[in-house]
Amino acid sequence: MPKVVSPVLSENIAVLILARGGSKGIRLKNIQNIGGISLLGRTILTAKLAGIQDITVSTDHPLIALEGLKYNVSVLKRSYVTSTDWAPSIWGVSEFMETRPEINIVILLQATSPFVNSKHISSSLAKLNFPVSYDCIFAVTRSYKLRWTYIESETKPVNFDYKNRPRRQDWNGEFIETGAFYITRRELIIKGYLQNNK
Repeated sequence: MPKVVSPVLSENIAVLILARGGSKGIRLKNIQNIGGISLLGRTILTAKLAGIQDITVSTDHPLIALEGLKYNVSVLKRSYVTSTDWAPSIWGVSEFMETRPEINIVILLQATSPFVNSKHISSSLAKLNFPVSYDCIFAVTRSYKLRWTYIESETKPVNFDYKNRPRRQDWNGEFIETGAFYITRRELIIKGYLQNNK
């Protein structure tokens, strides 16, 4: 498979994969095999195909650490606090950034999104500075679903007027985060965010 080279940017870029061992659903899900390769392994190889060589797996589990080392990437021992069920991803990202003051842009990849295309990562990096400089880029999918909610014993539409239902071809839909990847500048992470509207 040909290697996709990411665009040359002036910033220092690193990939971070948060992979804790304490999954409640599937034990050690990040190193479960699909088609003969672990989810973590697939994610690492995707990052490398996108032209990123600075890759770190942040984990609290020795077997996950060993899987990362097998693919010749750095391993960061994740703290107890950032490995808990209730810790948001930004805590793990901030912990990593504190150890790497030279990094200006972090690409957070999710091992549980194994079908991310390396071209999507490299093309997103290309857009980070064009046509203007953005703070972040993240993966979304477009949805045309008409959503409802239940508030105070009443069912209400969320994203449309039921008296004037839109046809699919008459509206742009909504963007739904996939969680597959987040590309974020250090300045935004320092403020405690992975994303904003810029």
